[in-house]
Amino acid sequence: MESTITAPVTERRIASNGVFGMIFVLATEAMFFAGLISAYIVNRANVMVWPPAGQPRLPVGATAFNTLILIVSAVTLYLFGRQFRAPQQYVRNNTRLLTITLLLGTIFLIIQGTEWIQLLNFGLTTHSSIYGAFFYTLIGMHGIHVLAGLIILSYLLSSLGKLKSDESKRNKIAVCSMYWYFVVMVWPILYALVYLS
Repeated sequence: MESTITAPVTERRIASNGVFGMIFVLATEAMFFAGLISAYIVNRANVMVWPPAGQPRLPVGATAFNTLILIVSAVTLYLFGRQFRAPQQYVRNNTRLLTITLLLGTIFLIIQGTEWIQLLNFGLTTHSSIYGAFFYTLIGMHGIHVLAGLIILSYLLSSLGKLKSDESKRNKIAVCSMYWYFVVMVWPILYALVYLS
C-alpha cells in the first residue's frame, strides 16, 4: 500500500489584483483620450486656418517649461519607488521624493490654471471657436486627471506609514505610480498636438 504525500502548490502571481485593476482603468482612460484626440484631429483637418484668426496664441514656451516639470515629477516618483526595492532598510521610510513629486504636480496644475485665466481674459473660451472648445476639453480633461493623480499620490503618502509589510508597500506604490505615469505620458502628446501644431 503506497501513500502519496502531496505538498500544497504555492501560487505565484504575475501581478497583484490592484495592478490588474489599474491596468483596466488606464486602458479605459487611454481609449477616452484617444477618442478626444481623434475628434480634435478630424475637426482640425476640416478647417483651413488653424488656429482660427482672432484667437489668442497659446503660451508655447511657458507650457514647455511646465511639461518639463511634469516629466521631472515622474522621475522623482520612479526614484521614490526604487528605494523600496533596494536592500537597504533605512531608506524605506523616506517619503521626501514622493513629497517632491506631489509638489511638482501641484506646480504644474497651478501654472496650467494661471494659463487658463490669461487665455480667458484674452477671449479664448469654449464658445469663441471650436479651437477654444477643443483646447479646454483636451487640456481640461488632462488637468482633471492630474488632480486625480495628486489625490492618489496624497493617499499613498498618508497610507504608507500604516502598512506593515514591504510587499504591501511596494504593491501600493506600484498601483498609484501607474496612474501618475499615465498622466505624465499623455501630456507630451497633448502638448505637441494642441500647442505645437
